[in-house]
Amino acid sequence: MKTAEIIDMLNAVSTTAIDAKEELCKLDSFVGDGDHGFTVERGFSAVKAMLEEADFASPKEALEAAGDELADTMGGAIGLIIGGLFAGGAEAMEDKDDLEAEDIYTLLSAGLEEIKLIGGAKEGDRTLIDALSPACDAFKAALDEGKAVGECISSAADAAEAGAKATADMVAKKGRAKFLQEESKGYVDAGAVTMSKIIRAMSDYINQ
Repeated sequence: MKTAEIIDMLNAVSTTAIDAKEELCKLDSFVGDGDHGFTVERGFSAVKAMLEEADFASPKEALEAAGDELADTMGGAIGLIIGGLFAGGAEAMEDKDDLEAEDIYTLLSAGLEEIKLIGGAKEGDRTLIDALSPACDAFKAALDEGKAVGECISSAADAAEAGAKATADMVAKKGRAKFLQEESKGYVDAGAVTMSKIIRAMSDYINQ
């Protein structure tokens, strides 16, 4: 994927995230303060505006800029965390003109490690990690089987969606929901759904 394609993909991801505002707010209202969708909308709207104005020399540069914009505009820890997927993931990538399947895996897996460092969460804590981590595993499994990038990211998106749904059976250990203890069970985590939508939007774009 060349720079222009990465920019188009980031725009597609941003549109998907913005369009999910109402759904994300509703999910967040069950165990949080109900503003997650507005926060996501604010950050990804800023990304779209930034992409229209900036000029990038490489895919890595565009991805890093998107991550930095999310961190700067979303506010709070969630901006650093979601921004970490793109900024932290891109930082680990080679700076080249055309990204391949291995590079997308690096983006996701290094982004996962960055998010763990920023937020201190791990698998099973009922966070967006529970969507991103299985997505990374699924992508790697498909990659090891020699599948093309489209199949790899499609498998990752399926795994992310399943992982997000599975958070309904978890007790929250991070964020506002952690204060609810067992009462946090029964509701999917809004952040995990956000991450699953991001990865599905990437898959939809790559496979279009």
